This record gives sequence, structure tokens and C-alpha cells, in this order.
Amino acid sequence: MTSIKSGTFKANAALPIGANPLPSFRDPKHDALVRVKPQVSSKNTAFLGLDCGKRSLPYQIQDRYDRNREEQDIPAIIMENDYLKATFLPTLGGRLISLIDKENDRELLYCNASLQACNLSNLDAWFAGGIEWNIGQYGHAFTTCSDVFASIQKDEEGVQFLRLSEYERCKGLWWHIDFHLGDTSRLLYAHVHIHNLSSERKSLYYWTNTAVPVTDKTRVLASSNEALYLDPYAKNNTRLFGHMHMPRMEIYEDIDASYPNQFKASNECFFLCEKSPMPWECAIEGDGSGFFEVSTPPLSYRKMFCWGSHAGGKRWQRYLSPDSEDEYIEVQSGLAPSQLHGSYLEAQSSICWTQAFGSLEISPQEAHRPQYEVAMQAAEDTIHLIIDEQRLRAMHQTCLKASERSPEIIMHQGSGWAFLEQKAQNLSLPVAFRFERDSVKDQELPYLGLLTEGKLPVMDPDSRPLSAPPCSDTWKAIFMAALRNPCLTIHESATLNHYLGIIHLEQEEVSYAQTCWLKAMENLPNAWTARNLAQLEIRRGEVEEPLRWYSIASRLSGFKADPAIAEEYCALLVAEQKTVEAQKLFEDIPSTWMDSSEALRITRAKLAVQEKNAPLIKSLVFDREIGHIREGDTPLNSLWFSYQSILYSEAHPEVGEDEVAKIVKERYPIPQNFNFMMFRE
Repeated sequence: MTSIKSGTFKANAALPIGANPLPSFRDPKHDALVRVKPQVSSKNTAFLGLDCGKRSLPYQIQDRYDRNREEQDIPAIIMENDYLKATFLPTLGGRLISLIDKENDRELLYCNASLQACNLSNLDAWFAGGIEWNIGQYGHAFTTCSDVFASIQKDEEGVQFLRLSEYERCKGLWWHIDFHLGDTSRLLYAHVHIHNLSSERKSLYYWTNTAVPVTDKTRVLASSNEALYLDPYAKNNTRLFGHMHMPRMEIYEDIDASYPNQFKASNECFFLCEKSPMPWECAIEGDGSGFFEVSTPPLSYRKMFCWGSHAGGKRWQRYLSPDSEDEYIEVQSGLAPSQLHGSYLEAQSSICWTQAFGSLEISPQEAHRPQYEVAMQAAEDTIHLIIDEQRLRAMHQTCLKASERSPEIIMHQGSGWAFLEQKAQNLSLPVAFRFERDSVKDQELPYLGLLTEGKLPVMDPDSRPLSAPPCSDTWKAIFMAALRNPCLTIHESATLNHYLGIIHLEQEEVSYAQTCWLKAMENLPNAWTARNLAQLEIRRGEVEEPLRWYSIASRLSGFKADPAIAEEYCALLVAEQKTVEAQKLFEDIPSTWMDSSEALRITRAKLAVQEKNAPLIKSLVFDREIGHIREGDTPLNSLWFSYQSILYSEAHPEVGEDEVAKIVKERYPIPQNFNFMMFRE
């Protein structure tokens, strides 16, 4: 008998507490620059890089966490029958953190009980393990470390199923995922439905990311031997795609690319499975056991990601799972040939598919044949004994009918923005959604007041501002209508102008944003609006004007309410080598910020490089554990090199600068615990 119940997941966790109060504006370059090698077919270059530029508003950046883990009971929803047990985390984006094959007492996923937030998602905070549902913008989802709605419904046969749902307010998309686990099913089904209810087409990104354990014998197989790969040796950090036939990759002639642990550096292969009527992927161990997933189109592409066996990859594994010696890879599935390929969801339309996850047992001899196509066929034959195209299509139709069932029991509330958006647009939502007034809470409540009363509470400059409103035409019109009210006080108008300016700049209406913020500053001067004007000038390519506005912000109410503005201002001063000004600012900010803000410590260490103060660099960076390294960034490498160069020059003043650089690179490699290099061996 299938059951769905609330429970907990025990974890040693360090997760975000609060968020950065500053709006993080989108990259002016909406599309990413991506190149391809000659052998990549023209059909795989369409929409390449589309809408892959950084974008996060109106969500807040979740950069408030440390590496002080504590044992916690994370709220969970447990769905199980006699064969499978699935554990979901509704406060953490609905992550499927565990999927247990009860018959064989085997965990199918990389079940990470060390939930350490690290800087990998669109909003910064991300943690390793389980299956995540990445909907919205290129990268790990905005909901990675946030609440989503969870509800129970019944299908036509009266069997309960679980639904996760939310409103994705960056792109303006409505989504739900229905999970079905019949009484006798050995597969967990996920039926994904994404709706664009607007009158404009939206760019669309979706990937299911599944973390599974990896050993030297783990092999990844998919329903195609054709793949794209990113060349880690491309010059100038260019994203460069090549084409391959598994298991050979031209840049690594001596490895079998279907065995992730043979990669020396981090890598990713995108399997082109669009010709398969039932795309699939599996990760098989040396004994032939493993995990597999299948789907209906249009979820027709697959990916393998590995951290690599080099020092940087090993460091990342430990960094993400600090209380475990186990390692993982990811097998993923998406809508486009790669994650750097965009797609669209047309106006007033929806898209859906059904995916299934389960346990696989293949003859180890067949699974590990040197000939990739032979092993691939053996895996496919075994998968088809469990589920074939016809049965999956039938299940998809069952799920499609069930998706029209309204939620009966709300098990967990997501954000209140779904209710607010429905009210703002007076929308009639598909019956799958049920967003109620009591979901609106905390920083969302003032926006409910805006919808009902036409104004926001007056901004308190000495407190953190509200999170940004949705940066859409709908909300822009609401703010502009509110500002036409002749009864507003000057402070109420200034407050509205502050938030309307955020919408304008995110929509790249720079002059309108400037007008709003200058009006706000005239009647309610505050550090938060001054900071936004500094960001506006940075977007214009100015140098002195941003510094002037940051200087103004540093003298206004709000500057010392949070370290966020100081983090940006200090970084800009150091980058522009304004050493004296930077030194004075560091003297003026609260001393406690140097303990709480890693960004300030890293910037102060860069200033110490300019001062040639090696002991200070060491105390700020190399005597501590670093917690906010961005995936792909290596800020510690240059600091380590500078630190060692200063020490060597002090000990050997007769040696020239160029010779010092050469000696330091040869003799003092960065220690492994500070080495986060991903794409070099």
C-alpha cells in the first residue's frame, strides 16, 4: 500500500540563514558566447547560448551561511510502497534526497547527509545529493534552498500521489511535478508540467540533476553514443563544444569516457538522445547493479558530469560533502542538446513529460564490455524488461489525467508570491494549482498591501529593505498606478520609487531607473538607493560615478545595517587600486563584519597584497576555512601566489620580480585544501 506522510531527514547541515538584501541585476549580455568545433552539426547550434546570462531578480541572493554544521531534523515528505522509499525535502526545493530500493536494501542516489551550502546555484547557496528539479534560468534552480508547495491528490483509481508546485517569478512560469508510486510499482514516476500563462513567449530551461555514487568501476550509459562535450582546454575560458562518439573523446585519447573516474579534470558529456522514442540513462557499478531513468520526449537529452580525479576535483568532493569520504557524479536529463542551449515556451501554452526512476541489474560482463554499443544495447534490453515505450506512454497518459486533479491536502506551503501574482493578474489558474492567502508571509505581506491599498509601508533607511518585487510589466504598472495617487506622502512616494527603479533597471530602462532613484534620494536619502545608483553607473561603464555613489551610501542611514554595501564598495576600491580610500573604509566599518563576512576578508587580503603584508593575507585567508568559493572560480590561487611571492621577495631581496614569479610557481604549489581548480589537471 502506497503511503505519503510527513517526517524528517537527519542531516549535519549548514544552510542559508537569511539573504543578501541587495538586488542583483541581470547581466546586460543576455546570451552566453559559446563556440563549436567544426565537427558539431549545425542542428546542434540553434539557440546556443540563448538567455544563459546571469539573472536572478526578483529573488534574493542566498549568501548568508557558514561551514559550522549542526545536526538537524530537516522537514521531509516520505512516499513509499513495498518496493521503494522516496524522501523529499520541501523546504529545500523539493529535493529527492533519497530513493531506496527496499527489496535489495540499496540506496539508489547519492544520499548526502552533510548538507553544506556552497556557492554553486543561481542564488549562490546549493548543496550536493539526490535529485533536483531545475526549472527557470540556466543553472541550479532559484528554489534550491527555498520552500515549495507540496500537496496530496488522488488519481482516478483513488491512489494518492504527491505534487510539488511553485510560481517561478523570474521568468513568470507556473510549474508542478506530480510523483506517482503505485502500490506494486518498482518505479517512481515524475510528471512535470510547466505553464506559460502570459501573452508573450518565455525562454525555458529545465534539467533534472541526479547525483549517484561513483567508484572507479562506475560506468554511465545512455540511449545514444553521440554526445557533445565542453573542451576544458579552450583558450581564454571560452566555452567550446566538440562532438564525440562514446567512449572516445579527442582531447582524452587514452580514456574510456563512459567511466567518469578516468577523467583527470572536471568534465561533462551531453548525450544526443533525441532520436530515441524513450530516452534513458544509467549508472552501473562493477557488479552490474545501478540506477536508471527513462522519460518521454521532449525530455530527450542526457548528461554526465564528473568532478575528475585531479586535486581540484577531489577538493570539491570533500568541500561539498565534508563529513563523508564517498564521491558522486551526476546523470542529468534536459530539454535541449546541452545546458548552454536555450529554448522557448510559447505564449499561452504548456509543456509536459513523464520521467521514471528505478533500480537496474545488468550482467556485469555485458555492462562493462569494451565496445560501448554492446554495453549500451545490454542496458537497453534490460531496461525494456522493466519498462518499454508503450508502458511509459500509457503511464504518461495516466499522469496527464491526474494532473487535472486539484490538491486535496496541503502538506507544505511555498512562497506567497504565487498567490500575489494570481491576484495581481486576476488569473484563473489550472486546477493543479492551489495557492491560498495564508501562504503570504513576512516580506511578502507589504506587497499584498500594495495590491489592496495602493502603497507600501514607508522605507526605514536604518533597516534592510524589502525583497524586490517581480520585475514584470504587470508589477511595473501597479507601481506606476500607485505613484499617481495624489494623497501619497513624499516618503511614501520615495518608497515606491525605490522599488519601481529596481524593476526599471532589471528591464534595462536605465534612464527611468535613474529618475526613480534620484526622486527617492531627494525625499528619503538612504544607503540602499544610493547603492543602486552606483550599480546603474557601473552598467554604464563609468568608474568615478559608482565610487561617488558608494561613498554617499557609506555616509547614509542603512549602510551599517548590513555588510552587503560595504562588500561591494570595498571590492570596487581595491579593484581600482584606491588603496588609501580602501584602507580608511576598512578602518571605519564595524569590526564584527570582518568575522561575519568572508567577502570582506577576501577583499582585505587583496588589499594586503597591494600593501605587501603577507602575515595579514595568511590570517585572513589561509588560517581559515573558506566557505564561499564559486564553482569555476579560483580566487585563492592568485592570493596564494602573491602571498608566497611577498615572502620570497622579503627573504631574497636581490632576486628580480620575474625570477621570483618563476621560483614560486615551481616550488610553492597551492595546497590541496585551497585548490578549487576544476578544468585543469
